[in-house]
Amino acid sequence: MPPSAIRIVVVVVVIVGILVGWGSGVFAKSIEATVMTPFEETFEISRADRDAGLRFAPSVKQADRDWFLAAIASARPEAQRLVAEVDGLVEVRMHRGDPFGVTIGTDEGFIIAVDVASLDRDRVQDRNVTVLHELGHVIDHALVPAGLNRTLDDGIPRSACTSPTEMIGGCTAPEERFADTFAKWALRGAVSQAGAGYAIPSPASLEDWGAPLGALAIDVATRG
Repeated sequence: MPPSAIRIVVVVVVIVGILVGWGSGVFAKSIEATVMTPFEETFEISRADRDAGLRFAPSVKQADRDWFLAAIASARPEAQRLVAEVDGLVEVRMHRGDPFGVTIGTDEGFIIAVDVASLDRDRVQDRNVTVLHELGHVIDHALVPAGLNRTLDDGIPRSACTSPTEMIGGCTAPEERFADTFAKWALRGAVSQAGAGYAIPSPASLEDWGAPLGALAIDVATRG
């Protein structure tokens, strides 16, 4: 599937997920949302995209830019390397109100929007996990091939949903299971209980689970 097709699929389904979430109250109890698509192959990242670096919308205040970048800097080096490979595809925006974070695919890349009202006030402790969860969605769709997706998903424990109306817990979509666990791995498990997002159980060993991502980070570092 060409990059534009992948991105169109992502944006359509994300918008549907947002509307369903608002209607059911899901986002009132979870901090991140949502890239709900099947496992797919990756797409090529051009040198220009790779070199472009993360972009912020003009409306994003410098103080908010600073903590967003600090969240990335708090991640383990391998995770930072993966972020550096995809961040030229990303524009960061701010919004007010649930969800804490949302990732939307477009024809030109990805938009990550975070809830500045909460993350600048009573949920400051959740900044790092929110940022890395959303960047995990971008890494998932841009870099992680379908076979590795399945291997990583197999390494995340499954459990029954905690609610008949909410996709919370080990039963949630593979894309959320990946993003949630990627954030935990990137932060070496240093996430708050409230800020873990989807209440997804952690692998027995985050180090073992993330070893293939470490190998992927080495691989992308050697690409031209």
